[in-house]
Amino acid sequence: MAYVVSRKPEQVWPFFSQHTDYIAEALNLMPNQSEHRYRQFETSQGIEVLSRFPTIPAQFVPRIMELALGENKTHRVSAQKLLETLPNIHLSAQEGLTSSKQEIRVTAIEWLARLNNPDSLPALNALLKKEKREVVRAALLTALEQLGEDISSYLSPKTLLAEAEKGLKAKPPASLAWFNFEAIPALTWENKKAVDPAIIRWWIILAVKLKMPGGNALLQRYISLLCVDSQHKLSSFILHTFVAQDIKGPTLEEAMAEAQQNAPSRLTQYKDWAKRYPEYYAKYETYTLEQVVEEIKNEVLRRYLGSAISDKGMLALICGIEGHIAVSVLRNYMRDHYQRRAQIEAMIDAVASSNDPIIIQLLLSLSRRYRTASVQEKARNLVTQIAERNGWSADELADRTIPTAGFDDSGTLVLEYGERTFTAKMDAKQKIVLFNPEGKEVKSLPAARKNDDPELIKEAKKLFTSSKKELKQVIELQSVRLYEAMCAQRQWLSADWQEYILAHPIMHKLIEQLVWQEVKEGEVINTFRPSDDGALLNLEDDEVTLQNDSLIQLAHAALVNEDERKAWIAHFKDYKVKFLFSQMEHKIPDLDLTQTEVEDRKGWITDTFTLRGILTKMGYQRGPAEDGGSFSHYYKFFSSLNYYVNIGFSGSYVPEENIPAVLFDLSFEKDQQNYWDRNNIELKQVPPILLAESYADYLKVAEACAGFDPEWEKKTPW
Repeated sequence: MAYVVSRKPEQVWPFFSQHTDYIAEALNLMPNQSEHRYRQFETSQGIEVLSRFPTIPAQFVPRIMELALGENKTHRVSAQKLLETLPNIHLSAQEGLTSSKQEIRVTAIEWLARLNNPDSLPALNALLKKEKREVVRAALLTALEQLGEDISSYLSPKTLLAEAEKGLKAKPPASLAWFNFEAIPALTWENKKAVDPAIIRWWIILAVKLKMPGGNALLQRYISLLCVDSQHKLSSFILHTFVAQDIKGPTLEEAMAEAQQNAPSRLTQYKDWAKRYPEYYAKYETYTLEQVVEEIKNEVLRRYLGSAISDKGMLALICGIEGHIAVSVLRNYMRDHYQRRAQIEAMIDAVASSNDPIIIQLLLSLSRRYRTASVQEKARNLVTQIAERNGWSADELADRTIPTAGFDDSGTLVLEYGERTFTAKMDAKQKIVLFNPEGKEVKSLPAARKNDDPELIKEAKKLFTSSKKELKQVIELQSVRLYEAMCAQRQWLSADWQEYILAHPIMHKLIEQLVWQEVKEGEVINTFRPSDDGALLNLEDDEVTLQNDSLIQLAHAALVNEDERKAWIAHFKDYKVKFLFSQMEHKIPDLDLTQTEVEDRKGWITDTFTLRGILTKMGYQRGPAEDGGSFSHYYKFFSSLNYYVNIGFSGSYVPEENIPAVLFDLSFEKDQQNYWDRNNIELKQVPPILLAESYADYLKVAEACAGFDPEWEKKTPW
């Protein structure tokens, strides 16, 4: 059935209309007829087959309705979408509102909200009048607002406090025992009046019960009732509290105590290994007790005492977080705790409701490149949702949401410092330079004067600190984006490029370090570099004027002749400008383009740590672990092309030890496969710039090796 559903609809439904028993079997309406459990028809396949029919056969509608409103979440959404092709399906969905089971009522409410049929309003309002369960009431209010109902009467402080007091009478979730509600910061409403702490306490408990880190429209509405500063405070508090609990580990004292207790026996074991198997464990021959203590201590400190994932729902309340804070916390967490996939997915799901440019840029970067496939896929879906709600493509979304780090259109950061005004600008090295009111460069903001407003001083310092952090993040993310745009030969509409790239205070500084081309009707009509004064200069130092209906793309050594390539390198040298990344060095290699792999450095010897160091520095990630925890390649994913660039080697294990490594090959594929079962693409199908840059990476890895070893096959770990 899986093979059949991959075909065109007109090839599928006529066959199954004659063999409806197969569908019945997949939907568990009749016993399985297969003698082999791995050949059973699956429910998901049955739903997919039915979606190919012009209309759903009547005998299957009741079963699909069971799945649509059932307690099993696996097929719920796909079943609902299948039924949405039927007329008046909202009437059938409304039947779920009368269920005695809370989860089914919530499922029906959420489905009706998505159907967006105003005829369902009376049924939803009727349920709200008698519903007592807080989770169901939250779903009802969310649905009613989505359907255009005014729910403001349910959002007054008095009503919210009454709801909170009622909800707090029940016992909170046991998983929340660790949470210190007394530490919640004091908050105010938009009108600056204090928020009763009981309301916030209830919101947190309700959010945990809802288990939706991606947010519930009602919770987001609740947060919007707070003043902006309180939104920031609460969001930051919840995110930091969640992370602190999730990564909580033993104290240094506990780690040292365990290390000192266990080190002697482990050292004895190491010495025994070194004596019995010197070819594998010779390094342990000289190991000291202090080394083993340090080793065990570090192991204990890396140990998690628990997890906060059961309470991930509270993350729905961080929708008001400041972008630079969220990105900083997430980056640190993903770097140090990347194996906690569920937590990472919950956190990025939570921040995706924000339109903060720096958060969107983080999600875009994760959607292009991340070490865990499921996190990358999650980020891609979130980016798609953000683009859809704004009516943009993913690339347009990225261009329109590049953060400015507080810089105005002239590239100036203005800091109102009491009665004085300080300014900051980006220098040629992409660092922030600070100037006093007289225009003289200074290293830092001075101490406040006696008559300065303390709040203004505090805000100025906060702005300056956050701008420095945000600037660093923007430069890192956008440099990668521009490099991928070059490899993909992306073209911008000239008007868009001028508005969102050239006129952007940070992007302008970055694109000064690159060569660009103007293209019209498939022909390059200008090649230029933006200068620091805003002019677009060609090789003759003449100013270029762009046409509004042309296209703009990044130049590359593969797109210009040899004389132009050398001339641009000389131009950058004369102007003392450093290329943002290699743009005019890597020409298209002379390779057999009918091959699917490049192997001209196969057999070059190094070690796994050297290999890892150089490849990760170039943006490559470790390939998926295979059987036994081994992996045999590093890859770089180019999302705009849907290409994986793979550099293969003899292999290593997770966790890694430094063992001999042999460089193998360079290859390209569309879908990531097991390294030993690849579907590599012929080199002639690979975009030329991507081929040139990837081959240069392959050669750079070889340069880090010790050289070719004729007996390399004896040096592999298996």
